[in-house]
Amino acid sequence: MSLHYFGTDGIRGVALQPPLTLEETTCWGAAWAQVARANGVRRLVVGWDPRTSSGPLAEAFVLGVGLGLKVSLLGMAPTPAVAWTVARLSAEGQKTWGLMISASHNPPEDNGLKGFNELGEKLEEDQEHAIEAAFEATSEPTTVSAPPDHLDLAPYLAHLGGVELPADFGLVIDCAHGATAEAARELFRGGRLHWLGVPADGRRINVGVGSTHLDALKAAVVAQGAHLGVAFDGDGDRCLLVDATGREIDGDQMLWLLVQDRLASGDAPPGVVGTLMSNGGLEQALGEASVPFVRTAVGDKHLLREMGKRGWDLAAEASGHVIQKRVGPSGDGLATALAILQALLHRPEATRWNWTFQPWPQRLVNVKAHARKDLKGCTALGEAMRAVDVRWGHGIRQVVRWSGTEPKLRLMVEAREAAWVDQALTELEAAARRDLDLA
Repeated sequence: MSLHYFGTDGIRGVALQPPLTLEETTCWGAAWAQVARANGVRRLVVGWDPRTSSGPLAEAFVLGVGLGLKVSLLGMAPTPAVAWTVARLSAEGQKTWGLMISASHNPPEDNGLKGFNELGEKLEEDQEHAIEAAFEATSEPTTVSAPPDHLDLAPYLAHLGGVELPADFGLVIDCAHGATAEAARELFRGGRLHWLGVPADGRRINVGVGSTHLDALKAAVVAQGAHLGVAFDGDGDRCLLVDATGREIDGDQMLWLLVQDRLASGDAPPGVVGTLMSNGGLEQALGEASVPFVRTAVGDKHLLREMGKRGWDLAAEASGHVIQKRVGPSGDGLATALAILQALLHRPEATRWNWTFQPWPQRLVNVKAHARKDLKGCTALGEAMRAVDVRWGHGIRQVVRWSGTEPKLRLMVEAREAAWVDQALTELEAAARRDLDLA
C-alpha cells in the first residue's frame, strides 16, 4: 500500500493548508508520539528552519505530542543538526526520535515535517504508514503537555569543527536565507569570505538564492574574483559549488573529489553509492580508480539503506546530498562543504583545481502536471521510451520518475552524444505532455 501523505522527504505542502493546518499538525504530533512510544522511544528532538510558519507549526506539533514524549527543542537549526543530535542522544542511552519542520529548497510559503529514527536516519516506510494510520484515526488529540527543554547547536558545531582558510583563499557562501545562516559563520574562518543569503529570513528563504538558484552565487564568485562558491539549500542538508569561472560543480563531482582525497591518503573507500541520476562519467572515473559503485533509487533514504547493507560510508546525489557516515548519519551541507575545502587544501596548489571528471552529456526536464498519473498508464511515454532504446541501445540511459515532493514528472536522459540527449528528451517530453493532457 502506498503512502498518502509522506513523500521521499517527509510530509510537504503549502504551510497552514491541508494536511499542514495547525489543527492537523497537532494531530500529526499526537500520531507521531503514539508510533514513537510503540517503538520504545521516550524523547523527541524538534528543530525548524526560519520560515514564518515554522514556529506556529512547531507549537502545534508539540501540543499534539502531549505528555507522551519528552520534547527537546533545538530551535532554528539545519536539518542535519537534528539528525546528529538524535543519534548522539540515542547512543547515550535514551532512545530518541527527531522532527525537522522545513520544506528544504521549496519557496517560503511551503513547509513540511521530516522524521528521523534513533539512528538519525529517515523513518522507515512501515513507521510512516503507522503514523499516517494514527493521524487518520486522531480527531481530538490530548493537548496537555509538559514544558519542553531546550538544546543548543554547540555540540553539533564542535563536532564539525570548521575550517581555517588561507588568507588569500576567496570563498563566497550562500546560505539561502535559511537554517545555515548563523551556523556557517562559526564554521568558515579565515580567507576572503563574502556572504549571500544572510541573515536567516523566513520571508526570503530560497528566493533567488541557495542551491536551487545559483545565478546570484555565480555572479558573486566572478565579481569577487573568488576561488570557489558554496550554496546551501534552505534547511542545510545539501550544498552545491561554483568554481572560479562560475561553472556549477554538482554532487557527483564532489563525491569524486572526496574519493580522490581518500585515495591519496591511503584510505580508499570500499565502495560508494549513487543514484539512477548519477552521471555515467562518475561511474567511469570510479571504475578506472578501482572503486566499486552501485546505484539506488533517488532519495537519501535509499542511499542510506544501501550503505548499511554493504557497510560503505560514502554516498551522494547529483543534487548535492552527500552522506559521510564517518561525520554524521545523514546528508549534511555544512559537513560536505567543510570536507570539500579540506580536500582542496590537501592538494598541491599546482593541481588544486584539476580534479573533475569529464561528465557524459545529461539533461533533466521537469514536466509540471495538474496531478500525478501512474506511469503504467502513460502509454505514449512508454512507447517513446521503447523507441529511444531501440534506436540507441546501450549508448543511452533514461530515467523517468515523479518528484517525491511536487507534481512534477522528471525526465532524465544521458548519452555519450549530446545530440542524442536533446532528440530523446524532445520526444519523451512531447509524449509525456500528451499522456498528462498538457499538449
